[in-house]
Amino acid sequence: MSDQIEELTQELLVILPLLTRIVAAEVRREAGDATTMPQFRVLAHLHAGPLTLSALAKQRRVSLQAMSELVQVLVERGWVERVPAAHDRRQHLLHLSDHGRQHYERAHDQTLRRLVPLLSALDEGERAAVQQALPALRRVLAREESEEDIGS
Repeated sequence: MSDQIEELTQELLVILPLLTRIVAAEVRREAGDATTMPQFRVLAHLHAGPLTLSALAKQRRVSLQAMSELVQVLVERGWVERVPAAHDRRQHLLHLSDHGRQHYERAHDQTLRRLVPLLSALDEGERAAVQQALPALRRVLAREESEEDIGS
């Protein structure tokens, strides 16, 4: 059983970078060569709703300084706006601008258009197996992430 789990883990370590490269290529194609995956991930977080800089840094597991620098680039591009927080004027909420939302949604849609044909190449049984495995994988990885948050 342990060998099987190790083999599965090795396979994931091969597959995830392949998937990331495909997504990164589509993001660069849509949003421009200067757009990085960390920037796209920040746009994805903000697409879900506004966040403070510190909340975003915590979610992305980076320092406040690193997130501040990344967000500044997005602000300069006009993709992210800083809005004073209603509950504390010393803090700002980061929002996607209309321009940023359009960039994110186009890159996201382009990535889907790229991945759908790849997954369509799976036979019905393979698709069912992947579809069944993904929620379980998400569950154990999310649990691990929340346990790390509790420990920090």
